Amino acid sequence: MTPGVLTMSVVASMVRGMENLMTELGAALTGDPEDRKAALDALWAGIDPSDHAARCIAAHFIADAQEDLGVEVEWDELSLAESLHVSDAELQAIHPTMSVAGFMPSLYLNLADGYRRQGRFEEAADKLQTSRDFDFALDDPQQEAAGYSAMIRGGQQKVAELIAARDTTKVAQDGAPPA
Repeated sequence: MTPGVLTMSVVASMVRGMENLMTELGAALTGDPEDRKAALDALWAGIDPSDHAARCIAAHFIADAQEDLGVEVEWDELSLAESLHVSDAELQAIHPTMSVAGFMPSLYLNLADGYRRQGRFEEAADKLQTSRDFDFALDDPQQEAAGYSAMIRGGQQKVAELIAARDTTKVAQDGAPPA
């Protein structure tokens, strides 16, 4: 096989693996909170270190499941590092509308929010700007129809406001402070 070229059998194998990954992530993240860490640890251990797409996506979701902010940020940083080795074809094997550029606003936004919550406001502002630098990829009609674009842009606005206020409060997904 030529380096950088995906054969149909490789793509088919990736799709099967990613469907399983997303199913396993969903089960672990929605399962019993007491079993969540063990399930996520087992899932992570089962991912081939050379499967950067799987590692990128898994780390992105695993970060959100962390209770410790430092650990959450480490997972976000790992997800971003893995994204540097992922192609559009690998992501499109997971979902036909995914692209690396389209995933970047979310990856950088999560890292900006983590840095903000750690009080690292300058780094947070830098990552937020990088998130916004990829907003061109949010203009895809399929992403707009799915609500992804509005969710990311709304998150960017909220994080910008919180950075400006030098607020380290954790904010729930709906924008309200957690109870």
